[in-house]
Amino acid sequence: MNIETQISRLLRKEQTKVEAKLWKYLRNRRFENLKFRRQHPLKKYIVDFINIDHQLIIELDGEYHNDILQQEKDRLRDLYLEALGYSVLRFENKVVFENPKMIFDSIKESVGMGTGKKTDGKNPLTLTLSPRRGDKSTTILSTKKFTIAQKELLLNSRIGFVEYDAIQIELLEKEIDSTIENAIFTSKNAVKAVLDSGISISNCFCVGSTTKKLLEKNGQKVIETAQNATDLAKIIVKKYKNEQFVFFCGNMRRNELPDLLNQNNIELKEEIVYKTHQNLKKFDRSFEGVLFFSPSAIQSYVTNNKINKSVAFCIGNTTASEAKKYTDDTIIANKPTVENVIVQAVKYFK
Repeated sequence: MNIETQISRLLRKEQTKVEAKLWKYLRNRRFENLKFRRQHPLKKYIVDFINIDHQLIIELDGEYHNDILQQEKDRLRDLYLEALGYSVLRFENKVVFENPKMIFDSIKESVGMGTGKKTDGKNPLTLTLSPRRGDKSTTILSTKKFTIAQKELLLNSRIGFVEYDAIQIELLEKEIDSTIENAIFTSKNAVKAVLDSGISISNCFCVGSTTKKLLEKNGQKVIETAQNATDLAKIIVKKYKNEQFVFFCGNMRRNELPDLLNQNNIELKEEIVYKTHQNLKKFDRSFEGVLFFSPSAIQSYVTNNKINKSVAFCIGNTTASEAKKYTDDTIIANKPTVENVIVQAVKYFK
């Protein structure tokens, strides 16, 4: 199985909410009997949605596509796809939820419905691009060591990589109340520390799907989950304002969640259950890309290194906010998983 097929299968499995929403309309010929495929490999790229019969591609753009550098990359990508004979329609994510009719009308117009003639999607443009991406000299750095399966994603793509743990976690042994009504977790490290203590928790509120899976795997009841701490705090403020919470966190936890809850007079007790230690290392070379999985990892890396012209691939918005202090060239994973960060890097350099 080639790397494009591997990545496209992973993207289908981990599709975002906006992709799932549009796919609900397009799948199984539901829209005008047109056959669409999702996350389809096409030469050097993987496109979001494609109708091969009419050579039509639909791309959904998140916020990072507003960046000037990313817009230039998108332009070159579109030119390449158009040179293959495809028409490319781009829409902001919000259009799928706020005005899907715009997408449907654009599709109809592109395939010639209602005009009395049918377009073939051919584009006479020819284009030659420099083989800058995906060549054998491309090497990226990961600030987290990979599993074997994660390494295979990069090895099969012929992208070289260096890996190290930019941070090290120390789980703390401390006395905690034996019974907790509402517990907040923003990382798997906190979950691991608390589960070892043997306390009883009635309701869990957490950040990230992997944290949720770990909690549920250990028999915990997850009431609410969000992709970042700010969104989780907003949910709590809106729906659980009269409840009391215990926030299990690390010594380098960010301020967004506790600040927002305190501003809304929600009773919150913090329990530091693990410590994050920086693993400082200086690299005597530059990398085409650096993969970051936490703000702490960024802080550790930039202590002795500069991001410079490297593309910063970030696991989420919070990590990206920290990265933007040092670079304007950031790409955020569609989902907060290690695999999705790797996929973004492979898509970029292939």
